Amino acid sequence: MTHTAIVITIFGLFTTTINAQSQCTTPDRKLGNCVEINYCQAFAGILSQRLSSESADFLRRSGCGFAGNTPKVCCPYSDEGGSPSRPVTTERNEDSPGDRNPMRPVSSRYLPGKDVCGFNTENRIVGGVVTGIDEFPWMALVEYEKPSGSKTFSCGGVLISERYVLTAAHCVKGADLPKTWKLVSVRLGEYDTDNSTDCEYSGQGEPFCSDPPLDIPVEQAIAHEDYNPDDKNQYHDIALLRLSRAVRFTEFIKPICVPTTRNELQRNFIGDNLTVAGWGRTETRFESNVLLKVDVPVRTNDQCNEKYQTFRVQLRRGQLCAGGVTGKDSCRGDSGGPLMGKDNQKGDTPHWFVAGVVSFGPTPCGYENWPGVYTKVAEYVNWIVGKLRA
Repeated sequence: MTHTAIVITIFGLFTTTINAQSQCTTPDRKLGNCVEINYCQAFAGILSQRLSSESADFLRRSGCGFAGNTPKVCCPYSDEGGSPSRPVTTERNEDSPGDRNPMRPVSSRYLPGKDVCGFNTENRIVGGVVTGIDEFPWMALVEYEKPSGSKTFSCGGVLISERYVLTAAHCVKGADLPKTWKLVSVRLGEYDTDNSTDCEYSGQGEPFCSDPPLDIPVEQAIAHEDYNPDDKNQYHDIALLRLSRAVRFTEFIKPICVPTTRNELQRNFIGDNLTVAGWGRTETRFESNVLLKVDVPVRTNDQCNEKYQTFRVQLRRGQLCAGGVTGKDSCRGDSGGPLMGKDNQKGDTPHWFVAGVVSFGPTPCGYENWPGVYTKVAEYVNWIVGKLRA
């Protein structure tokens, strides 16, 4: 029996016809609207997933009629853009990275609006791979403490809100991460790790200087529950770092946008050039003291699989494949750092959003026709939003 048939069977007891958008009460006694199941965010992916018995019962009791052959559910009002406050749990499909519907916009009161996130100032350095000191103000360095008490930056990430940094799960509990290291803090507002204050100079010799970088303790490290550090495919390689306090945004510390609009969630990026930025920091490598950037072309996952099948690695839809140009790869980025794109819909000022998180690639990196692999953030937006709190 197909999943569609199962869902229709579950709703078979409900024969009352209710007009679209009529008010209703959920099984857990919350007010909501009676809408088609595919318009209720937490239920949207249910037709393609296997239901647990608890979820099937909750779904059945949420039914409020049909629109033709499409079941309707009571979708509760919420501050998170109308998604149900109680998510449906499923027996996870291996090929399904997260419970989300990429066709539906996502919102959260804990994420900054598009009028705040993803804006930078004009790059003051033309050409090359060196960035301007305020070009990517959301860049973060993840700091670890060794048993000796010394500290090191060995991963990267991006600030997505005043309390959260997005990074890779392997930066929290990766197989290559020494067990004796402790993730302790995040550095924001950094440009040149050799200097406490960074300056650029205009043609007239006038300095433009940054504020000193900010080191903020990490209160909680949240790796994706389905991430397996020993899995060579590195599925679900995504994590959040909750900071010990809220960050005040400045010219040199700002959040990048998470893909939440319909356009951002639908894009596959194939053939596009996206931007990787970082200091080239990994568990075993150090590239630069100055923030670097490089544009990399996005490939199809099939192109990546042709290369990685030698190592029995199989990419899935929750991953992006980019690079493969000699000397231009996430060598320039950090482990856990961002793959970034721009969105300038309707002629608005372009804003940057995080499209991917640096996951893995060939060693040494930057080989011709060997792209790097990134976790595709759009596939995990609901997971991200579900973890955020004040």
